[in-house]
Amino acid sequence: LTPKPELTSDPAGAALTGNTVTLTCRMDLSTGWDFYWYKHTPNSETKKTETNSYRVNIDSVSDGGQYWCRAGRGNPVYYTQYSDALWVNVTVVVTVRPDERVFRGETVTLRCDIKWGGDTEWTYRWEIERTNYQYKNSVSRFSTQEWNISSVDHVHSGKYTCTGQMGTQSSQRSDAVTLTVS
Repeated sequence: LTPKPELTSDPAGAALTGNTVTLTCRMDLSTGWDFYWYKHTPNSETKKTETNSYRVNIDSVSDGGQYWCRAGRGNPVYYTQYSDALWVNVTVVVTVRPDERVFRGETVTLRCDIKWGGDTEWTYRWEIERTNYQYKNSVSRFSTQEWNISSVDHVHSGKYTCTGQMGTQSSQRSDAVTLTVS
């Protein structure tokens, strides 16, 4: 059975621009292995290291995305399996237009921006924590990143968060944005 390494990051979770993230490809194997690093897709340009660590400088949001690793040795090279994908620097931001404080009847647009350096089809999951206790909290899925409410009412007041999903992978949850309808 081909071994499968585990990919971890330090710090874990989302990184900020200007930081460095150290990726570690962990596995229980003997010495003499080289490590191969992949970004966005497993068959993208490869970086090779002799140690199981790889430093990623986060200079812009395009340095984020999915990373994989695997190990190899010999000639021809015998490879381990790819690790599971690890997300680095996925930042989710919700914005509200025209403003977070609006009057009943106005049109409001909520937008979920996932700052990731790839061309990705996300499914958006919106969660609403209502401020009016008689309305239940709700979860909605949209395939588009903008949510237009043509005529807001008090029922729309609450805290809105967004999570992006692609296949079985999820981004981190955005900070909550509070919509207040007067």
